[in-house]
Amino acid sequence: MASKKKRLIILSIDKRVNDYLRTIISRVIGNEVAVDGHTIEATHRTASRPDAVLVSGRFLLPDAESRFPGVPVVAPVRIITGHNLEKVILLPKGQKALVVANHRDVAEGTIRSLIDLGIHHVNYVPYWIGREIDLSTVNAAITPGMTYLCPKEVEPIIDLGPRLISVHSFLNLLLTLQLDPRYVEVYSTYYHRQLTASTWELSKVLEQSEMLRKHEEVILNEFEDGVLSVDHSGVVDLANAAALKLFAAGTSAILGRSFESLVRDFEKLADLTENAGPEEKSTAVFTFKGKKILRTRIPVSGSQQKSQIFTFREIGEIQQLEEDVRRKLSRQGYLTKYTFADIWAQSEKVRELIDKARRFSKTGKNILITGESGTGKELFAHAIHASSPRQNGPFVAVNFAGLPEGLIESELFGYEDGAFTGARRGGKKGYFEQARGGTVFLDEIGDAPMSVQSRLLRVLQEKEVMRVGGSKIIPVEVRIIAATNTDLSEAIAAKQFRKDLYYRLNTLPIHISPLRDRPEDIFYLIERYLKTTYNIEKQFTPAAHDHILNYRWPGNVRELINMLEYICYASRDNRTVDLPDLPRSLRSVRKSAQAAVEEHTEFNCLANELSDHRLSLDTVRCCLEILLIQSGRVWGRNSLRRELEKHAGLVSEGRMKRWLTVLRDMGLVDIGATKQGTVITAHGEACYRFLAQRPTGRQAGSVFGVMATKDGYFGSTGPAHGPPYNRKGA
Repeated sequence: MASKKKRLIILSIDKRVNDYLRTIISRVIGNEVAVDGHTIEATHRTASRPDAVLVSGRFLLPDAESRFPGVPVVAPVRIITGHNLEKVILLPKGQKALVVANHRDVAEGTIRSLIDLGIHHVNYVPYWIGREIDLSTVNAAITPGMTYLCPKEVEPIIDLGPRLISVHSFLNLLLTLQLDPRYVEVYSTYYHRQLTASTWELSKVLEQSEMLRKHEEVILNEFEDGVLSVDHSGVVDLANAAALKLFAAGTSAILGRSFESLVRDFEKLADLTENAGPEEKSTAVFTFKGKKILRTRIPVSGSQQKSQIFTFREIGEIQQLEEDVRRKLSRQGYLTKYTFADIWAQSEKVRELIDKARRFSKTGKNILITGESGTGKELFAHAIHASSPRQNGPFVAVNFAGLPEGLIESELFGYEDGAFTGARRGGKKGYFEQARGGTVFLDEIGDAPMSVQSRLLRVLQEKEVMRVGGSKIIPVEVRIIAATNTDLSEAIAAKQFRKDLYYRLNTLPIHISPLRDRPEDIFYLIERYLKTTYNIEKQFTPAAHDHILNYRWPGNVRELINMLEYICYASRDNRTVDLPDLPRSLRSVRKSAQAAVEEHTEFNCLANELSDHRLSLDTVRCCLEILLIQSGRVWGRNSLRRELEKHAGLVSEGRMKRWLTVLRDMGLVDIGATKQGTVITAHGEACYRFLAQRPTGRQAGSVFGVMATKDGYFGSTGPAHGPPYNRKGA
């Protein structure tokens, strides 16, 4: 007959702990002992008296003795296994961590085990059910298998696993149950297997830590800056190779030495960081051994101790590095080539525009430059960047007309590795990333596809991009200067350009007048270009002079320069340029243009319509000329009426209002809000030129006889056919 099994009851607070202990003990002595588990709340009377009671902790001894009188009670010593111990070791020094358990004794016992293992760099805080504590000051939670009790607000959670019964305590249990002591060998095998697994994990962490230390040493010694670490007592505890070279000393002569004694020969020249406190980063310039040294102090604060890191760099090296960087950027085309000094102009209109652009450059706002092809939009963009606070940052120019539509997004925003077939390995930065801290010049913005316009709008709004094929948001701090020779309002009406993008770009608008509207610049540019580029001077015959002034210059300054290149080679060594020396295309245009004007019945009909509205053609021409010549000024209705009265006699306010309404309805002017005023349209400019070439009563040509000058209008005593010119080109 088989012998009757002995009976063991395990008593605990937590059912999970109870299940763990019952499983371990049953695995070793389950053939001879019936193991039953009870919790404090669920303890009930049993039919038979147990042979022994095992409690999960010494704090349960009184409960066990009162519930099972006369029954031997074993209170084992329990220890942590070392599971996840490497995660505790990697916690920063001085960090506050909860030690979470179901009872105060368990939490405090776990802390004692950690300290006994030599892990005492963490500020442990015991935590159990019902204890109140400010969790905002805690950075981690450690628990012996009770993750379900850890506050959700605290991360990370490090689970050490349930605590094991010590080998000695297990032997005591065997003796209490009068079992063969050799069972302790079986338990020891399981016990040591757990410890070996934890030791293996710890050894891997130590190996990784040693490798990390070596990496840090290599990285520090690769720094061109000298680096010193100074502990809370002012003693140097780390120095890289550059620092040893700077102080001309070996490691043993620097480590352990007072920092103040090491730098006593440094003489301060200037503080670069104003009013920096002891807890703030500071930078200053010193002289040391005849060299100027840039020294930076970086405070490092822990919860218990504070230290400082000092970096040292010779200023001559910084200047050389900056020069090298700028040279490389220049080769990549990421530096500005022009300043406002490179914009040549004699006309008051352009000079005022340059002054406005200078003011705009000092802001960080987006700028939209409009103007016909060849007027110098990119020249202005370069000059604005060169005069801005971002002048030392990159200047990246993007021409939408020159980029294939399929490549625009990847070039602008970059792409990740493998984003598409043919993508560069490792991916590529886009123009916006490359321009970080500088300016992106978006030339021919009117040619941007609608899909790209949507992404551009996000860049302008959020100051961030996402590469093609990527999922990471990349912040970019750039200034946008856009340019176009197309009418964006027409593109918006045709749904070819986003209205919201237009308003984002058009924060500070700049419009560059075509060359034909500033004839005083033509011969000024001719003389200066010939002198600067070829160091020559040329005279122009009256015929050539008149022809150049009356030409409409559809290609603007770019076409003018092309003509000068032609003249330099066509006229050879001749100091005088005559009509045959001009390009054939330039000589053949004038006649056809005049014929087109004569045959243009549309403006004849328009003149008749103006007469039907009882509007004097002289008055209309005068009004349009004021708006055209002084386009940079804001013309309200009253200011325009007062200016018109100087040349057309008294004009009532009601009549002025009616005239402007008629001109607006005919498409000759646009009437905006108070700050925008009245401006002449392109149709109005064409109408003015037509009227200026036709006799209308008093005179032909300009209403005022001449175009505007810096000092105002000369009056109506000028030549009868168009504005005068300076025959010397000045």
